[in-house]
Amino acid sequence: MNGKINNLRRLQMVAVICLCSHFTMLAQQSEDLPVPPSFKLEGVPRIKNDDVKHLFFEPSAIKNNLIWDVDRAARRLFVTDEKNAIYSVESPLAKPKLVIDGRVPSTFRVSPTSSVVAFNNDKEDTDNYALFLWDGKSEIRKLSSFNGKDDSVDSFIWNRDGKSIYYTLNDYETKLTKLCQSDLSASKCFSLELKGLWNVIDIDRGNILLKYWKSSSNQHIFIYSISTGRLTPLSESGNATKAFFVAGTALLLAEDSPECGGNRCLISIDPRTSKKEIIGLQNVRGHLGDIKPSPDGKSLLVQEAINGIDSLWIGKIKDRKVIPTVANFLSGSNVVWNTRWLSETEIVFTIENISQPAMIQSFDLGSKKTTTWTNSHLPEVLTGTVKPPETIRWRSFDNKEISGYIVKPSKIEKKSPVLVFIHGGPQVLDRPTFSSLDVRFVTYLGLSVIHTNIRGSRGFGNEFMDADNGARREDAVRDISSLLDWIEKQPDLDADNVIIRGESYGGFVALATGLKEFSRIRAVIAEYPLVSIRNYLQQSWIDEFARNEYGDPKDEILMKKLDELSPLNNASRWKGTPLFLTRGKLDSRVPEGDVLGLKSQLRDAGANVWFIYANEAGHGVGGRFVTAAMYEFIKTHLRRK
Repeated sequence: MNGKINNLRRLQMVAVICLCSHFTMLAQQSEDLPVPPSFKLEGVPRIKNDDVKHLFFEPSAIKNNLIWDVDRAARRLFVTDEKNAIYSVESPLAKPKLVIDGRVPSTFRVSPTSSVVAFNNDKEDTDNYALFLWDGKSEIRKLSSFNGKDDSVDSFIWNRDGKSIYYTLNDYETKLTKLCQSDLSASKCFSLELKGLWNVIDIDRGNILLKYWKSSSNQHIFIYSISTGRLTPLSESGNATKAFFVAGTALLLAEDSPECGGNRCLISIDPRTSKKEIIGLQNVRGHLGDIKPSPDGKSLLVQEAINGIDSLWIGKIKDRKVIPTVANFLSGSNVVWNTRWLSETEIVFTIENISQPAMIQSFDLGSKKTTTWTNSHLPEVLTGTVKPPETIRWRSFDNKEISGYIVKPSKIEKKSPVLVFIHGGPQVLDRPTFSSLDVRFVTYLGLSVIHTNIRGSRGFGNEFMDADNGARREDAVRDISSLLDWIEKQPDLDADNVIIRGESYGGFVALATGLKEFSRIRAVIAEYPLVSIRNYLQQSWIDEFARNEYGDPKDEILMKKLDELSPLNNASRWKGTPLFLTRGKLDSRVPEGDVLGLKSQLRDAGANVWFIYANEAGHGVGGRFVTAAMYEFIKTHLRRK
């Protein structure tokens, strides 16, 4: 009996020990930041939740605060969050209501006469966008039905009566674009086949404005008459970047145009007579982000940026000039997005700066009153930790001025490590918007973050945007080398502690810089990067637009020159610089074999590569785990003094 009791006690003790061990293991596991089930990791260490939990905060209910569109009929806004779900905001500071989830719209437009919504997305087939309709009550239904697997609705607009939608249907395989129309029940395409990349941008009185993208700096505006079936070019110089109808008359924004004496102007064209008139923009000195006519066509909303800082003002066309009627009503160093007319006398916009997450405001032209629709804030622990951004300029190897901006900690005791960021595109303008990533990295790692607008970026004229084309691709990498020279001369920046980060094409430049400047940088972060220009151009969907930017893949002399620059062809030259690399399985823009091949070559050579492969992501891999992993990567490879 006593033996049985002793045995029972032993079993109980063993059970207790096992349970304790189990709970200990659970406790240890709970300390790790969970890895998303769709992620595959190579070389990425376990990340302790306690080490990174301070990185995550919620600045507002709607994280991105982007205006997708306004519903003038119901006087409400449609906005998105960080996952691109759509919410309605019924009144200023009202709690956002979720209306569309999981569809990830690319373009989202409300009917001008009702609350019916049209949008396109690629959920059914990555990078091939279908067109959908939602009336706010019934189920979302698909409008477009296509035969080719590579058909994609790249652009669409509502007719002004709200009874039909016009859209461009791009076939990536044939490189042809069709102009189509839907009466909200059935779709048909016009007998018009257009070579290359085309967008529909406006329609009025049976005339449709189309933009042909020959390249980033060469855009042509055409008018298509539905009644006659005639397609007529309206701009001949290739510098017309924006166009819209006002009372049936087409207005084109011409940049550096011979028609405007080499300056910027609006060109008025009567579709019936083809009569042209030049409308001056003498008051504009900066980059024009947007020009939008009011619903009644009597006023123009003008968004103007100087050194990346926005102003908004209202003008009217009088005596062939744009006459300001309401001066800039913004104060401080702000960046503005997604301007809309809420009514004939009220505009709405997203506004943000480096220390203020995006919020949506409206401005009444009559009362001059600003109203906040959605608000956001930083946690108190992060408030005041980041200085306002400073514009920086440096001279590159050919004496061309390159610019960007720098975000610094509010206090720098000695010298600050530097994170250099290179945007994708390259036809993008990086502006001092709010970046929670910047705020977190500056606050918790003591970094100074430099955002670059190297050659190829927009906003500095066509010559600058074309300065990296074709055989001049390496010149963009030289811009970063010159930036490293500039950093070495700054008394508060640590030139021995520089990390280069780039996304997409920016990832290409970051990798190429890692090859060229391995002795001057600590590590490289390349997110879903382009790694071989030759292989990129040989994909079936590549069109004239990409060839004008990067070069003709049939030009073997050029391809060999670009091979000398492409990271995939030069992995053997990698000098052991630590690399953070990401790839989305559904990325249809960059060949998967290129990224995986580069990763394998570098790892076989003994390089320290942290690799994240996301099974459910496309061209863009993000989320909490990526942020935390990048934070740990930077912290690990900074040289501590």
